[in-house]
Amino acid sequence: MSANHFQTPAPTKPHGSIQAIQQQSYQGIDDLQLTTRPVPKLNPLAVRIETRYTPVMPYDILTETGQLQQIRPVKLPMVLGYGFGGIVREVGRLRQPSLLNQPVIGIQPSGSHQEQLLSTLPPLLFRVPQGVSLAAATTLIGGADAAYFAFKKSRLQTGDTALITGASGSVGTYLIQLAHLFGVHTVAVGHTSRHDLLAQLGAEQIIDYDRPLIDQANSLTPVTQVIDLAGATTLLDRLTPYLGPIRIWSLAQPHYRPRSQQAFTFISGAIMPNDYQWLLRQLAQQKLTAVIQEQHPFTAVKTAQHHLLDHHSAGRILLTYHQEVR
Repeated sequence: MSANHFQTPAPTKPHGSIQAIQQQSYQGIDDLQLTTRPVPKLNPLAVRIETRYTPVMPYDILTETGQLQQIRPVKLPMVLGYGFGGIVREVGRLRQPSLLNQPVIGIQPSGSHQEQLLSTLPPLLFRVPQGVSLAAATTLIGGADAAYFAFKKSRLQTGDTALITGASGSVGTYLIQLAHLFGVHTVAVGHTSRHDLLAQLGAEQIIDYDRPLIDQANSLTPVTQVIDLAGATTLLDRLTPYLGPIRIWSLAQPHYRPRSQQAFTFISGAIMPNDYQWLLRQLAQQKLTAVIQEQHPFTAVKTAQHHLLDHHSAGRILLTYHQEVR
């Protein structure tokens, strides 16, 4: 068994218990623990969800190493995870009975990396439309939602040219598609190995950051705005001399010192519930495509997180649960 999996078999779960991925320290990925927790009790405002997928997010890894303590103070131990996709198995008396046995996605601020969860915030739970796989829908959380937020915040318009760093990641793959959908020209920055993927998603021009930039930059369409998803200061330092007086928006780093005549803004926030409904409709109408890089059983969360850090991104990595259940 890989060192990135939990080394000992999970103990036999007592009746009425579930397993969860828990952070107990700030020692990083390899200190995560698989724990057993009581099944949460249903209340009138809750629905019980059998988890099928949760997204692996950089946010969790930064939390595990304590890098977000100033902006996200947490109390340890805590269950990791933010988004989920699953099947509603029980409905509280104040929730819609029609949710029973329906595929849903949602946001769980108290931690989603667990076999079951209670969703108690109706605005943060969304039915998955017919024709959309639950895995694809789950990639919207922390992926398409962040891309849509960045797109709206930057006020990109038809005819603009946006340069996107981190373009092959879980947010970038959606941002390229959104830009293409609204007639925004995109320059995608990614690794050479992801060139074909970026082109398939609609990027009109591609910069391979692992190759010399000068010849690539000289052939660019004039860039209107930069959307930074990579958070790599050295990459921005290498690119910005070729871009002129542009505005840089970053979802990945709060501080950056731009060149003269260039403006920098860190952006962070959420989209509205009706925006999630719109994104789900775009998946259903095949105007957006979910890019899934890998799927791992939730007990291999360490492997999944190391792959997120160490491999060149190609969309979203998902953890799986209850895949034998139909």
